[in-house]
Amino acid sequence: MKNYSFYSVFIKTLSLTVFLLSQSIVSAQVTLSHAKNGIPGQQEGFFYSLPQTVLKVDFILKKTNHTAGPYSSFATRMLGVEDFVQNDHTSYEIVDAIVGSVTEPDSKAVFFVRFDERAAKDAASIIFSQQPNGILLGAGDAVKAANSGVENIEKLLVNAPDEKRFSYYAERNLYRRIDTIIRNITIDTTIIKRPVLHASWVDRTPEQKARAAADYIQTIRESRYNLISGYQEINYGQTMVYMDQQLKQLEEAYLSLFLGQEHSTLEEFTVYFTPQKNDEGIKQIARFSDETGIQLSGSKGTPLQLELIAAGNTKSIPSVDENSLESVTVINSMIYRIAETVEIRVTYQGRLLAQDRLPISQMGAIAVAPLNRTKLTFDPNTGQVIQLKRD
Repeated sequence: MKNYSFYSVFIKTLSLTVFLLSQSIVSAQVTLSHAKNGIPGQQEGFFYSLPQTVLKVDFILKKTNHTAGPYSSFATRMLGVEDFVQNDHTSYEIVDAIVGSVTEPDSKAVFFVRFDERAAKDAASIIFSQQPNGILLGAGDAVKAANSGVENIEKLLVNAPDEKRFSYYAERNLYRRIDTIIRNITIDTTIIKRPVLHASWVDRTPEQKARAAADYIQTIRESRYNLISGYQEINYGQTMVYMDQQLKQLEEAYLSLFLGQEHSTLEEFTVYFTPQKNDEGIKQIARFSDETGIQLSGSKGTPLQLELIAAGNTKSIPSVDENSLESVTVINSMIYRIAETVEIRVTYQGRLLAQDRLPISQMGAIAVAPLNRTKLTFDPNTGQVIQLKRD
């Protein structure tokens, strides 16, 4: 009976010793610290980064090329118009803005996971999964690689084909000029004046070309009036409509010689902005000018502003101070992020261009998740724990 009692005590003691030993091995399995505290050339571990959110604002711009007509200097005198293109220039207009996000590794939040030499065999049984850019996907189990963190928004910019400029400007430049030359013929005391016609080809002056174009515009308008009044033609189906359209296009082509032309295309300009921890309020991300478009630097133009309004969903979470990350060391745990939901508004001169609500990782909280007998899966875009499995 005593031997049995001794055997039971021995078994319990041995079991307790094995349990404590296993716990001590597990508890000393991995040590996590900031990357700056790592030892150069150290191989008993790996580096990983917390994600940060970079805001991506795609501005859709309307670019208009204004081309002065070859007869613009005669537009007021010959046509009586004041509103026309007087010189060649380019103007820009903001049509739309689209807010998106891109996930990148945070250079200020890079950590080194070191394996304890005494628990090398146990440490090898833990599977860590990362993206190619170093953002952690999971710990404790194999995790399928997720998206790269780029939010793809399909945009289709439709531009009209290049227009022919001043089609009727390439008319003949020469005109036939007939001069009358008086030749005096003297016979005895009689002087006979004989007129001789001399024809020659000379270049037209710009004013003569402009006058001919203005006269042709008046001829086209008279033809349109006669057409729609029924003076010249009888309507056969859609023939009247077709002929009127052709005459109108011809008139517009000749008017462009005086008024000039405007050709517009749509362009895309992308601005990136990385918010910081307490970056609430209005921030200037670029400048816009009607003459030069969007400029990332310089003082010319009106500011393009981005306003950040945090929802406050992480304010009640005890967070690791980001200013003290370099001194943080945790055992058998992983540091991760809880993203803050932020309302984003893009404005220009008080006009709202775009508005959206997105999670921003670095404006949220930094927390610690246990690794002992736990399998963790992280969202690569926000750094949030999305799955926790306890063994």
